Amino acid sequence: METQREISRSCKECGGLLVGRIDQIYCSEMCRTSANNKRVREQAQRMPDCIQRIQKTLLQNYKILTGLRSRGTELFSKLYLMDLGFNFHHVTGITEKEGTILYYCFNQGYAVSGEQVILLSEILA
Repeated sequence: METQREISRSCKECGGLLVGRIDQIYCSEMCRTSANNKRVREQAQRMPDCIQRIQKTLLQNYKILTGLRSRGTELFSKLYLMDLGFNFHHVTGITEKEGTILYYCFNQGYAVSGEQVILLSEILA
């Protein structure tokens, strides 16, 4: 009768003993999450600072537009948005429809008319 050899495997994050599936890499959900967070932090550190600032600004703009949409009104002043921290210089898309320029921050759209900002209906992906 042939005996199976025990192969000692260890967690890539903490070095703990792995028990279970042969393709298992981490000993727990906590180690998997920790390793993923380290990988994301390392990638962010290699990214140029200008890209990080733009991503942060776009996310801030998105959060502001999403929050305004939940208020149930579509018309806001540009000054009000700027007071909230909105940056009109960063968008993810621009289109023109019937002579009106439409700006997008991900799936949130708006148009500028003078000193007023008009929220567009949300784009579903």
